[in-house]
Amino acid sequence: MSPLPILNLPDSAADLVVKLLDFREKVKLCMSSKRSAKVVKRAKVKVNYINTHMEETSSHTFIYETELPGGNDLGAFFYSKKSEFLKSSERHYNREVVNPIQENISHARRLLETFEVKQLRYSVCVKNKKSEILKEYLTRVVAMDYDSIDFSGMMFYEEGNVPLDTEDLSLILETVKPDAGLRIHGTISSDFKHDNASSICIYSISLFDFQPFNFKSVHYMDGGWVTMDVLKSIRHSGRVEFMLTNFSCKDFNEYIHYWVNSKEDIIRDLSIGLERDFNERVLLDNLAFATCQCRYKTYHFIKAKNNENRKFTFAKVSYDNSRPYKVDFETDEPDVGLAAVIFKHLEDIEEIQKLSEVVEKIEELEMKCMEVLEGETSDTEKERIRNEMEIVVKTRNLIETRLDAIRSQWKNFLKNIYSGLLRVAGITDTTLRVTVTSPSYV
Repeated sequence: MSPLPILNLPDSAADLVVKLLDFREKVKLCMSSKRSAKVVKRAKVKVNYINTHMEETSSHTFIYETELPGGNDLGAFFYSKKSEFLKSSERHYNREVVNPIQENISHARRLLETFEVKQLRYSVCVKNKKSEILKEYLTRVVAMDYDSIDFSGMMFYEEGNVPLDTEDLSLILETVKPDAGLRIHGTISSDFKHDNASSICIYSISLFDFQPFNFKSVHYMDGGWVTMDVLKSIRHSGRVEFMLTNFSCKDFNEYIHYWVNSKEDIIRDLSIGLERDFNERVLLDNLAFATCQCRYKTYHFIKAKNNENRKFTFAKVSYDNSRPYKVDFETDEPDVGLAAVIFKHLEDIEEIQKLSEVVEKIEELEMKCMEVLEGETSDTEKERIRNEMEIVVKTRNLIETRLDAIRSQWKNFLKNIYSGLLRVAGITDTTLRVTVTSPSYV
C-alpha cells in the first residue's frame, strides 16, 4: 500500500498541513498509520478527555477536544458482530473485528500516544463476570492508566439495574487505584461492607474500618446499603455521590446538623438522592440559613458552629426545582467572594438568635418585677425594685439597638449578594429569601 501523500512532504510542510486540518481530520490521520500518527504528534494537539468503554462483544472509544456541548469529537466502535443497522457517521465509525476489546485498547493507546490528553475515563462492563474470572478479566481489560473508571453490570445499550455480587464488588474496589474517580452502576446488597484502610483524603481517617470511599471521587448509583452511621463516618476531600438511597429529608436534616456541630472538616462535596417525598421544611428544620431561589434551582446557605479546627465552614445545599429529591451539599471556605458576604450574614443571624433569646428573658424579668412592685408596700423596697427595673430596661434597649444595627446591614447584604449572583452566575431571574429560625436552634 502506498504511503499517504502527507508522509512524502518535508516535516515543515507536513506540520503546516496538520495545523490546517480540523480536529476530526487530525484524529483520522492519526489512526491511518504509525507514521502519520508521529506527524500529528508533533502538532501537540491538546485534548480534554478520552472515553473508552470495554465489553466482550462491543467496545468503543470517543475522543473529545473540549467539554462544550456540540464540540469536536470522534468515536470508534468495534463489534464482534456488527448489525446491518449500524451506520458510520461524521462523528463515529463502526468496524467488525475478531476481538473488540483488544482493538479498542490499541485504538485508545494510539490516541493517548499522539495527543496531549488531559483525562482518560474508563468504563468496563462486568456483566456475567464472576469472581473466578473477574480478576483476570480486569487485568486484561484495564490495560491503560486512567483518571476515572466506571464499572457497570449492564451492557452499553441496556437499561435498568443489575445486581453486583458483594464478592465481585469487593474485588473491584481492591483493583481500582486510590487516586482515581470511581463510579459503580448496579444494585448492591444492603449488607455490603468492604474494608479499605488506605486513604488519600486530606482529612483525618475515620475510626470506622468500613471505607469503600477512599478514591479521588466516588459515585454509587445504588446507595441503599449506606446507613446514617456509614454516612457520618465518611471523611472525604472530593465528591461522594449516591443516586438512590433510603434517606428521607428528615435523615438528611440530621446529617446537616451533624456537619454544623462537628469539630472537624468531614466532607467537601456530597450528593444524595433522597426518597421522593421531598419536604423543604423538614430538610431545613431548626437550621439557620439564607436562601437564594433562581428560576430552575434553589440554594440554601448554612454555616458551621465550630470554626477553630475547621477550614470549610460554609455549606451550600442545592437542588433543582423540578426534581428537589436530588440534593447537593457542598462546603467551602467562608472568606472567598460571594461566600464571604453570605457567611457574614449567617453570623449576624446567629447573633440575632442569641440576642433575641436574651430579650425574651429580660421581658420575662420585667413582667415579674412589675408584679412584685404592684404587691410591695414598703417604699424602700419599691425604690430598689424600680432601680433594678431601670437597669433591666436599659439593658433591653442596648440589645435592641444592637439588633437594629445588625438589621440595618441587611440592605448592603442584599445589594452585595444580588450583584455577586449577577456577576458570577449571570442570573437575571433571581430572588432572595432570608430566613431566621427560632432561638431554640442556639
